[in-house]
Amino acid sequence: MRELVLNCVNGFLLSVVLILVMEKVAVRLGLVDIPTSRKNHQGRVPMVGVAVFVAFAVSAILLQQRPSGFLSFMSGLTGLVALGLLDDRLNLRALVKLIAQIACVALMVLPSKTLIWNVGALLGGDHLLLQQWAVPVTIIAIVGLINAYNMIDGVDGLAGSLSLVALLWFAVAAAMIGLQDHLLLALLVAFCVIGFLVFNLRHHWRRRASVFLGDAGSMMLGAVLAFLAIGLSQHEVGQLSPIAAVWICAVPIIDTISLAIRRLAGGRNPFSSDRQHLHHLMLDAGLTVNQVVASLSITSGILGGIGVLGWYLGVPDSVMLLGLAVPVGAHIWFEQSGRHHMTRSRHLADGKHAFKTPQPLLK
Repeated sequence: MRELVLNCVNGFLLSVVLILVMEKVAVRLGLVDIPTSRKNHQGRVPMVGVAVFVAFAVSAILLQQRPSGFLSFMSGLTGLVALGLLDDRLNLRALVKLIAQIACVALMVLPSKTLIWNVGALLGGDHLLLQQWAVPVTIIAIVGLINAYNMIDGVDGLAGSLSLVALLWFAVAAAMIGLQDHLLLALLVAFCVIGFLVFNLRHHWRRRASVFLGDAGSMMLGAVLAFLAIGLSQHEVGQLSPIAAVWICAVPIIDTISLAIRRLAGGRNPFSSDRQHLHHLMLDAGLTVNQVVASLSITSGILGGIGVLGWYLGVPDSVMLLGLAVPVGAHIWFEQSGRHHMTRSRHLADGKHAFKTPQPLLK
């Protein structure tokens, strides 16, 4: 317990200190996010994701227990963060970025064979074993999750908050299974993220985020979550159900798949940029940034809880898979009609308020 507390405190303090340093250095290196037609922030905001990564990497050296395959994972993760830095600085082409992501993920998982071998009993009956398909499915799944958390990073505090919720649920699952190494890793990263959220969340003392994750930070978090999901769901003893891991990361996964399908249906590149993410639609419907972050974080927490509880109670994987139709359906409903209903209600409320505003008396 003492080791756990010390490592979490170390991770948090290192994250805070390194972000304060990186906040100054990032401006000199050109690692700043500049407002565009789809980015409504004000001014040039430093991107400090590499500081969160360094805080995590340095703190991880002090861990007495590390998950299997951790060294190869860190090698690939370092390459992924370097790629993110290049993208933050140079705005790489989507295809170049995708190819580099695949290479980094291959470096993460192939040397240690940290692969998705078993996807659970999704069709009922026996578990589905991937066998020769394990390598491509694993790489596709990790690259997909990396981009899901990268693409959800569009509102102050959102990517960090959703990552924190997922990390805490993976920590709960690790504790239930008894995997101390995965528990330590999940909580260490969680406290590094908390250190980042000190600067990225909007609150009474900070009206806007003073730093952003950038691609380096958001891709790192997606990769860490993928590593934890595979480690916990492919462990031989008391493993977490793979479909439960999907529930834990459901919000960014559903949003990314939905958006990719809509872009393809419209004849566009699925990696193209726009303001059609769920958080953008919620903002357009009249919610504030903090309301969006709170709503999606709570939703993610509930979905993660359903996933972990369903696994713990032995709910069949096929039922858990079918259950995902509920959040998917809710997402589709909001895209199609809920957003328009909320916007219309807001406009009616604004009009009613304007009508009731007393006019000054003539003298």
